[in-house]
Amino acid sequence: MLQLAGALHGRGGGLSVTVLHTRFNALDPSRYPEFAFVQVPDGIPPDVATRGNIIDVILAMNAAMDGESSSLSPSFHDVLASVVAADEGQPPAACLIIDANLLAAQKAAAGLGLPTLVLRTGSAACLGCYLAYPTLLRKGYLPPKGQHYTITI
Repeated sequence: MLQLAGALHGRGGGLSVTVLHTRFNALDPSRYPEFAFVQVPDGIPPDVATRGNIIDVILAMNAAMDGESSSLSPSFHDVLASVVAADEGQPPAACLIIDANLLAAQKAAAGLGLPTLVLRTGSAACLGCYLAYPTLLRKGYLPPKGQHYTITI
């Protein structure tokens, strides 16, 4: 995503880039002085973060991002709205480019009328898994057998 941001910014034309990030993937702003960085609440409980189960992390993050503001933390929608609000003399945000796993971010952008580009940032290995899915279904490996595999995610 940062490579895409750099390529878009490098084309000129006054395009500015604001990176929304969680505390878990905060970048060093000094390495990207041409970008603005804004931390967003992720709502990932410490026990979920330490378990390392990526599905639990994504579910917790989406639940928190979809939540309401509290006295301790603004909602993702509120943070996005403050970033999108055009400063005097500045053009409004053109679009939001997000990872496909952040469903709550898509919802927040739609609520603000902000066009969204959704990208899947997985690796080539991930693509290989997706491409193998029809074969695994055809051979009967999927869906997995067993009661604990019927949990809705």
